[in-house]
Amino acid sequence: MVQKDNKGKAQKAGKGQPLQMVRPRQVLDDRIRRRFPESSNPTRQLQLLLWGSTPLLRQKAGGLMYRIRSFFSRLSARFRARTPKHRFIQSAVFLTAGLFLAAYAAYQVLYTTATTVTFEGRELGTVASEEEAQNAVRQVEDSISRALGSTYTLDQVSYTTGLTFRSALVEESDLEEALSESVRVVEHGYALFIGGELLGATQTRGAFEELLEQVAVNYRNENTISIDFVEGVDILECDLPVDEFTNLADVALLLNSLKDGEVTYTVKSGDCWSVIAEDHNMTSKELLTLNPGYDIDRLQIGDVLTISNAVPYLTVKVTQMEYYEEDIPYEVEYVDDNTMWEGDTKVISKGEYGKSNTVAKVTYECVTEVEREIVSRDIFQEPVTEIQARGTLERPSWAATGSFRWPTSGSISSRFGYRNIFGGSSFHGGVDIANSYGTDIVAADGGIVIYAGWNSGGYGYLVQIDHQNGYVTYYGHNSSLLVSVGDKVYKGQHIAEMGSTGRSTGNHCHFEVRLNGERQNPLNYLP
Repeated sequence: MVQKDNKGKAQKAGKGQPLQMVRPRQVLDDRIRRRFPESSNPTRQLQLLLWGSTPLLRQKAGGLMYRIRSFFSRLSARFRARTPKHRFIQSAVFLTAGLFLAAYAAYQVLYTTATTVTFEGRELGTVASEEEAQNAVRQVEDSISRALGSTYTLDQVSYTTGLTFRSALVEESDLEEALSESVRVVEHGYALFIGGELLGATQTRGAFEELLEQVAVNYRNENTISIDFVEGVDILECDLPVDEFTNLADVALLLNSLKDGEVTYTVKSGDCWSVIAEDHNMTSKELLTLNPGYDIDRLQIGDVLTISNAVPYLTVKVTQMEYYEEDIPYEVEYVDDNTMWEGDTKVISKGEYGKSNTVAKVTYECVTEVEREIVSRDIFQEPVTEIQARGTLERPSWAATGSFRWPTSGSISSRFGYRNIFGGSSFHGGVDIANSYGTDIVAADGGIVIYAGWNSGGYGYLVQIDHQNGYVTYYGHNSSLLVSVGDKVYKGQHIAEMGSTGRSTGNHCHFEVRLNGERQNPLNYLP
């Protein structure tokens, strides 16, 4: 964008310089001034008074001419009566005086002294005085300076003062308009701002309103209450540098594109990596690329994950009515049972969800729900209460707590899942925790030992604990065992020592978790 300093020399304004806008009120003031030529300048007021008095002056001049002709006519008659020989002289004098007066009157009516303004070798117009011409130039310079945000000077303007036809004169406002069109440094138009940032400008009235409606129409349906934009959207009528005017197609692409900006997600209870990725239309690998250094198997509540490094230029906020069938949660009633451990429950009669026809007012930002207000709920099926037995028997030390602890200390040398080993691919049903020979192995939770001995399937010396809740844990490759089948062990009890027996490449504890006989990923259960 090229601007000019006080000496008329071009300067470049950086993109970071703020754009000082000409507000619609300023533009309106210019328009009013151009339509109404009145001025507070005393000289201009006198000129306007004389110009408006021209018909009266013409009438007075005609009356004066009539009286002069009458005077000369009477004078001529007297001369003719006295000296007939001087009639020729009298006629010549009378004719000369008449011609002089006629020429003077014609000059006053048809001609005047005025100033012609020339820009870059082209005449733009003639005004009554050089003062008017200079004032018109200053007005154009001020208007351009406000639009550019810096001083702009017209240095190719020249003034020529001389005799000219009165009919050739133009108003000062007409000269301003002609000069503005010739310079073309700024143009009058409409600017679109998104969040305070100038996105583009056009000279077509209503064009940006149509573009915004095209963005919103994709979110509109028969249940839509309102559509707005999260970012501040302003369309201003103003004067702008010509290089700010853009193609409407480019503006439309920007409105539907993304810009730099981080979108995050805070991990909540029950979240896991793959589900978070799926909920945001990503693969686990793509999510890890945006969040390097995270252990996907050990997320912590409160962790903040980056979901995207880009945000929309324009975020559509839609409020609409939604009509749907909704489940109504059932209540749970408990019956004490002294044959069950404290904290254990068992379903006696299963509960059933109720059903309702629900009307809600829901607000979305793009496709993300941000607010839901229930307007009405018509229940057509009542929920059925669930009855559960609740244990009251004091829990022994060896009873399962329902959660697992780490069976030993060390580093994970192999994870759950498929792995390449011995030249092929095999499924690894647990996690290997490596440490030095003889490191303590403890029970991950309370339960009853159902196996303690050598296993020919590759586990070496193995311990299995049934936790009496569907879970069984395995502890393999031990160097020695400290429990026997039938022993009741509590959570954290020392049950074995680390070794490298069976199919093993080093000292470690192979730890498995099975639920109803199915292998589970132990890292999903360990804190």
